[in-house]
Amino acid sequence: MAPNPIRIPVAFIDPVIGDLGGPPESSRWIEERRAAFMNAVRGEYSGVDFEFYDIRDLVNVQEFLNREGNAVGYVVVSLNSIMGYIDPIIRSGKPVIIIAEAYAGAGEFMLGLSKAVDEGYPVIGVTTRDITSKYAISKIKYLIALAKLRNSKVLFVVSPSLKSHLTWQFGPNTDMYSVLRLIQSITGVTPIIMDANEFRARFFDNVDQREAEAVAEAWIRNAEAVYDDSREEIVNSAKLYLAMRRAVRELGVNAIAVDCIVLYNTGLLKAWPCLGYMQLWYDNIIPVCEADPYAAVPILIAKYLFGRNGFTVNVGVDTERGEFVYHHCYAPTNPHGSEKPEVPYIITKAHLGTKHASIHVKLPTNETVTVIGFNPEERLLSVHVAKASNNEYAPQACATKLIGSGNVNVVVRNWRWRGGWHRVVVYGDFRRELEEFATLLGLDLINEDL
Repeated sequence: MAPNPIRIPVAFIDPVIGDLGGPPESSRWIEERRAAFMNAVRGEYSGVDFEFYDIRDLVNVQEFLNREGNAVGYVVVSLNSIMGYIDPIIRSGKPVIIIAEAYAGAGEFMLGLSKAVDEGYPVIGVTTRDITSKYAISKIKYLIALAKLRNSKVLFVVSPSLKSHLTWQFGPNTDMYSVLRLIQSITGVTPIIMDANEFRARFFDNVDQREAEAVAEAWIRNAEAVYDDSREEIVNSAKLYLAMRRAVRELGVNAIAVDCIVLYNTGLLKAWPCLGYMQLWYDNIIPVCEADPYAAVPILIAKYLFGRNGFTVNVGVDTERGEFVYHHCYAPTNPHGSEKPEVPYIITKAHLGTKHASIHVKLPTNETVTVIGFNPEERLLSVHVAKASNNEYAPQACATKLIGSGNVNVVVRNWRWRGGWHRVVVYGDFRRELEEFATLLGLDLINEDL
């Protein structure tokens, strides 16, 4: 499926008379800066379609807003002050990124930004002597990620009864009904709901057994070790992987989320997706554990904004040692987003041997990780940062256990229960970027470790 083209409008606030000076010198100066900025952003973001506008009077402002009303957001480059032309653009309610020239454009920035922030508009900005600097134009990545997020579709494979609850607003399940619609209204992510019987009939049952066995053999051969005595379970996981891959491609979605625990334990789908999730990253398909719509959003953000393969975890804590235990039965073997495996894995049983076809991934250590939670009801991103120190292999609970050190007691005290127990681990320190991106999404951000 070819991705939708990303189109970003750029408005230059560039009247020839203002704090900058007057023509002909101001006209020449503006044209030089304007051309340099256009070349810089086109070079940095070659796959993006930029549309450039000059804002020199109030008529230009309204023409810009009328023409670009469907845009994901706006980039405003302030080159001259102080006409107030930036205010109507901010008050459109669209996400706005302001890049202001530090001398002549600062007045427009100073008078427009603080007022907009106080009033809760989704706007961020930077002032600089060099509007073509890497730092300045890097802010545009937020609108690109936002456009990708709003073009995303996630396939949720769930039980028939859960599909019914998610589709119809029955009295006892108002929260369950509303969650997918709330997430879509905030992020633009489109949910596609399929019940497991349809998924099994259309995709899983039609997988070629020999192809599944070949995939399973490759997983076994490439594993550092295999501590699972059921080859049948591994083959079933390979069938599920091939079914998921086909479903994603046929339905034209970006990500897939299988409600694995419920479906396996009720016999609706006798296969675990953990090994398949590991493999899907190499097919440019984004996996989401346990059909968790809250976790889906940070995973998509991490991929689109940072190029990292985030993964869902339960957050265990050892307050005596000051350690987090980030555990689940799957993690990517390429968490930094590489096209090739970065770390080894073990195929194993988990949960005291009661669950098969899990993977213990030996995740990178001595690195910073950002751990993200999404709480749509409170319009909140929760973030904490930790230092990945080691991996533990133990039979209890989930197979992959990444140990991190950080402000454990503070996180426990600040935990927002409406976001659930799951968090998403992303390699790197992205606290500042997430704060800015949250602003553009209209979300608050809590640093739960501070």
